[in-house]
Amino acid sequence: MTTFEFLSWLQDSALAHAISKTDHLVGAGLQIVHVMGLVALLASLVLISLHLLGLAFKHQPITDIAREATRLVWLGLALTALSGTLMFIATPKLYFYNPAFRLKMILFFIAVLVQLALFRKTAAQTAPTPTFARASVGISLAAWFSVAMAGRMIGFI
Repeated sequence: MTTFEFLSWLQDSALAHAISKTDHLVGAGLQIVHVMGLVALLASLVLISLHLLGLAFKHQPITDIAREATRLVWLGLALTALSGTLMFIATPKLYFYNPAFRLKMILFFIAVLVQLALFRKTAAQTAPTPTFARASVGISLAAWFSVAMAGRMIGFI
């Protein structure tokens, strides 16, 4: 089965029709959940980042802040991934051939790897070195905000 045949099969599936052919509010609702998930993810990363940079929550240990914020990171990631997958299923041929979508997927996987490897390690340390903390914050936020910008580009290309 070729890629085009698979995408055609997926777009003709019952789930794709349930999403795209029902009320237009289903698609709009998925977009809202997608954005809310990304906002939750980014907001929690910004909270951790502010502490790591010494700009907020100075009297609280990073492990406490990271533990609480990490729940929101994973909830946001789950909402974003689930709603994004459902939006893709509704019109896979539209998304798959869009260069901005491909860029977003590449950046998304990079951001997840950065989150798992670098930023998570930094947030778990009791007293990370300032240079490592700043680098982790910068790379992580740049990765996730790049995903958001690439996602926004999808509608314009």
